[in-house]
Amino acid sequence: MEIKNEQLVKEEESTTASAEVALSALDQKIIRQVEYYFSDYNLPRDTFLKEQILVDDGWVTIDVMLKFQRLSQLTKSPEAILEALKQSKSGLMEICEDSKKIRRSQDKPVPEDNEERTKEIKLKTVYCKGFPREDTNIDNLLEFFKDYPIVENIKMRYFPDKVTDKSKFKGSINVTFATREMAEKFFKEETIKYNDCTLYRQWTEDWEKEKAEIYQTRKIKRDKDGNEKSEDNKDSDIVKITLARGSLLKLTKIPDNIDRDEIKAAFASYPADIAHVEVTDDRNAIVRLRGENEAPMVISKLEDKKIAIGGTDVEVSIIEGEEEEEYLKKAEENVNNRNAAFKEQRRNGGGRGRGRGRGRGGRGGRGGRGSWRGQKRSGSPHGGDRSSKKNKNE
Repeated sequence: MEIKNEQLVKEEESTTASAEVALSALDQKIIRQVEYYFSDYNLPRDTFLKEQILVDDGWVTIDVMLKFQRLSQLTKSPEAILEALKQSKSGLMEICEDSKKIRRSQDKPVPEDNEERTKEIKLKTVYCKGFPREDTNIDNLLEFFKDYPIVENIKMRYFPDKVTDKSKFKGSINVTFATREMAEKFFKEETIKYNDCTLYRQWTEDWEKEKAEIYQTRKIKRDKDGNEKSEDNKDSDIVKITLARGSLLKLTKIPDNIDRDEIKAAFASYPADIAHVEVTDDRNAIVRLRGENEAPMVISKLEDKKIAIGGTDVEVSIIEGEEEEEYLKKAEENVNNRNAAFKEQRRNGGGRGRGRGRGRGGRGGRGGRGSWRGQKRSGSPHGGDRSSKKNKNE
């Protein structure tokens, strides 16, 4: 009888385990996705979600959470999300079933997003390359890294394909682990293969330094080859502005009657601090954001990577790689040239008198007949604001 009871217990345990496995396929993905949104890695830098948690003592409705593209792709059922989160063992999330709200546990304060935190993240992030460029997606990678505890974030790297006008996977990623020790364990393994591909690994901090050195070497070569600097460099006292990378969005085929202000208005409800909008002759638009790596964050909030402008769903993509660098270099050149011209004007005593177009009553001045107030700004091809004053965020 005792043996029989042991067998029954084993059978019950086996049945329970099978039931958990059956539930886990979707539930684990939901848990992983929601806890990523509220994680130490993502939440400090997610402007939209940070705004939402201020509304109701940290609580966020499931309806708001379903605006996040990857979660809504998994399920559109609030009940399914709540049921999945109940099974989480991490203790990160609190659930309010009656009002269908969730929040990050009050016992787990959000880390401050500062320079020290950025350094800490880099210390536990590994650059990996060697993944197949075709048929590799975030779900494949998350499945692969399940064997390595605990991964906080995987950032796939893309480049623009000029033939198809779409972004393509570079075959490399930056993967952030929960601790430096976990990252070291992954880094120190003799060989790691993804399918049949052997992965090359390097600490992200070292990889970024190498990239910066290569870029600087190329820049020096370009200066030497094509731009001989004068001995008395008049611009030596001017601080050169560098614009944020990971900040460019491309809108494809916007309606003919849409202008820059309407494009800005369409992004008002998203975490998008827009620095400049350029509408091209072929009715595409380039939106430049102020913050580093803000473009992927905005894209993640768009359903099907589209945004409604003037009643039309417009396709949105990220501009990356060489195309991004080329565009931003021209923009930086324009901004810095304007600053240099303004500095030169000030050096020569210009812009201080009450002559025509400058004083309170002059043409083009405050209240003058030539005032541009109320007129639409045409904007330059790559620059930022019309004003020659340097924007503090740039």
